[in-house]
Amino acid sequence: MPQNRAHGVIRPSLHPVWSQSSIFTSFVLCSLFVLFVVAGVLAVLPERLLRRCAPWRSEILAGVWGCLGLLALVGAVCRLEGGVSWFPVFGMDGPALPMLVLLAFTGGLMGVGQRGLACALTGLAFLALSPLVFGLLAGTALVLLADRGRQGVCLPFAVIPACIPADSPLSPPALCLMVLLLGWAVSSQKGPEAVLPAGIGLFLLGRLLAEVGVLPPVQQGLLMVSGGAVALWGAVQAVRSPAACGVLAGVASAGYGGLVVMLTLALAAPVKGGEFFRTATLLATGAPFLALLAALWLSRQDGGLFTPNSAVAQVRGSRLVLGGSLLLLSAVPPLGGFSVFWCLLNAGEVAAAHTHPAQALCLLLVLVGAACVMALGMIGLLRVGFATFVQQMPASVPQGGRTADDAPSLSSVLLLPAWICAGGAVLITLLPGGWLALVDHLFAGDTPRDFAWKTLARVQFSGSDITLTPVFSVLALAVCVVGAGLLGRAFGVFPLRPAVPGAAAWRDGAPVVQQDDEVQPASSCEPSMPVVWTAFGVLLGAAEQKPTDWPVVEKTSAGARYLQAVLFRTVAWCEAQGMVLILLFLGAGLLLGLFAAK
Repeated sequence: MPQNRAHGVIRPSLHPVWSQSSIFTSFVLCSLFVLFVVAGVLAVLPERLLRRCAPWRSEILAGVWGCLGLLALVGAVCRLEGGVSWFPVFGMDGPALPMLVLLAFTGGLMGVGQRGLACALTGLAFLALSPLVFGLLAGTALVLLADRGRQGVCLPFAVIPACIPADSPLSPPALCLMVLLLGWAVSSQKGPEAVLPAGIGLFLLGRLLAEVGVLPPVQQGLLMVSGGAVALWGAVQAVRSPAACGVLAGVASAGYGGLVVMLTLALAAPVKGGEFFRTATLLATGAPFLALLAALWLSRQDGGLFTPNSAVAQVRGSRLVLGGSLLLLSAVPPLGGFSVFWCLLNAGEVAAAHTHPAQALCLLLVLVGAACVMALGMIGLLRVGFATFVQQMPASVPQGGRTADDAPSLSSVLLLPAWICAGGAVLITLLPGGWLALVDHLFAGDTPRDFAWKTLARVQFSGSDITLTPVFSVLALAVCVVGAGLLGRAFGVFPLRPAVPGAAAWRDGAPVVQQDDEVQPASSCEPSMPVVWTAFGVLLGAAEQKPTDWPVVEKTSAGARYLQAVLFRTVAWCEAQGMVLILLFLGAGLLLGLFAAK
């Protein structure tokens, strides 16, 4: 039976793997190499050399990246591996082709300039067989992405783990440094290029952890602390950033840190639910990744979403694709983010039931931290959604002397990449089994997944009866919505009233006369809150009330004051009876020592 090599781990494959000397393998590898070179050259070539092709450069680059994505997809489906004997610098192995599929979406959005060249160099780095070549190409790509002087000096050190033997004592500290530096690089980007350093980091981390195997507990803790610090850093940025692209870059950084923690638990920790963590990582590289790309692309158009009267917030198509992308990123069932969260919950349950109590407690703390980071990320997504759907004024309302004719417009061509990414995210959400089989070699695992019709639309784990079928959940939600609509139409009862446009001010029938000696103040029309928010406030009994007047806030404040008084009294009593408490603790310690000694 042929062997399948992924991350340096040789395992039997259920699919026939094309030999290293096959013509098809050589054709795919050479085509990928040529297309990456063409994409890099076109990205930085001056317009005077392109002549008549200069206006079509973006379209040509999009076609090149589309061909790259199709070739990588075919290679990943056919499980192509190997290289060519006459050029042993580049080749294809397990994780390279699935990562190139994701890179094709990123390259199609980044396009022209140094960032397009960085994307092409990253693709060549994924195909590199030598660690030194990988470090050279990936380090150059990170320098091209650096937007500050100190980043250009520090980011090349992130690829040092590629040049260190995997079993070296310096490898885990170098991996921690790599995680921190690439987390910094992700959080500082302002667009689709934010996912490029994360892809480099996950590619390198997955290969090295698969070669090292189980790490000592201290090194596991350091790696998870590094990933958790990056995730918390990104979540705080998502909550505090004043720009929409900064919020989404923070969400990307938080996701990168979470994936580092999940990869560590899947590949480098002796836990029972390692396959669950690996499945969660593979799912996170699918629908959430593409949805994040679409949101990052839209956040860069027309100055951002938080600018007054933004074009992205005015065009119906962009609002629709942005809202869908935010939903796919969130943990709303049964969308992409929920699938990842569901796998994490099952992994925590299985791992806690089959490990030592102390280790189970640590895993539960990790899951609690992951839930907190996801909550902060959800707040960031709510900020973007609120800025798009609530705060933006309609284009027909003048603001600052700007009429509807002067309102910004967004070309439908600029929306096409976002629609492609969002459509791919929806497809992966509905067919998660096919995506898991496609990217199965991205991270090493003990049980390979194959393409099968019965597992195409569900998430299934080997040796377990736990499954998730998002299609059934979508159908159930659709039936509930349609049933509620039919009942409302039949009985004439609807939860929300239709919006009524505001009428002009009543002037008792007198016409408006403009005096020459005085200037009438311009009538200002403030944006009204959507009907859904008003209905939600009425449902909670908080309509036309300030937050300080809400009963929940008043009771919470009273409870907090009571707890504060109890805490102060307890601290005062402990200070007064300090010596007695010390003696009691000493006695309890002696008794515990006697029983523990037996």
